[in-house]
Amino acid sequence: MRDRGGCKRILLSGHSGFRVHFCETHRTIELEIGVMSLRLDEDALALLSQTLQESVRNLQGLDNSDERFEAFMRQLKSS
Repeated sequence: MRDRGGCKRILLSGHSGFRVHFCETHRTIELEIGVMSLRLDEDALALLSQTLQESVRNLQGLDNSDERFEAFMRQLKSS
């Protein structure tokens, strides 16, 4: 699909309010989050992806720590 400015955009991914387009003309990625739009180069997209994945892993680790702590406290109370 051609947009204004000679961009040839390809939809890479899209899920409920999130979309990622690649502009072949300018070799940029456009990340749409609701009504907000970010333009990134390929390296920035890879770094953003790594950062988000690390955040998800850390959040899951926090959740697991909280669950283990609560289980430990229940065990102490029942002793």
